[in-house]
Amino acid sequence: MSEQDIQEVWYDYALAFVEKKNSSESGWASLSVHEQEIAALWLLEADVYNGGFIQFFCNWGEEAYQFACRALHTIGAHQVLSNIQEQYACIETLADDDRLTALWDIPRYLGAEQEQLLDELDQQLWNNEDHVVEKAYAYYQDQIRIGL
Repeated sequence: MSEQDIQEVWYDYALAFVEKKNSSESGWASLSVHEQEIAALWLLEADVYNGGFIQFFCNWGEEAYQFACRALHTIGAHQVLSNIQEQYACIETLADDDRLTALWDIPRYLGAEQEQLLDELDQQLWNNEDHVVEKAYAYYQDQIRIGL
């Protein structure tokens, strides 16, 4: 199967779990462990390529971040895992900040150094050196029979 075929199958398959989560009152709890991981990886990829890690985190929160970390560890995407953990560390300093009333307040209170580091780390993610989709597809197709 070509890389393009894998991308297309993965996109459709993962999006189904995102839609399942979004349409259920139970949210993430409506998904199995593997489905949570797959949905979180899809959300991470979609938002990182659109607006970076900050967009992913501010759109989906701590729970999605934790599921994405678990998935990246599981599939062996260690560069991406390390990258998003470093990005999370940049924003974690604001966790108990009283000025925050919503996740989207986070970017307003980042310092110049934090913003620069986040931008540099996003650039690294865009290089896709870990080939997350291919690794995810290979792992999850064996676990839950993604597919063709």
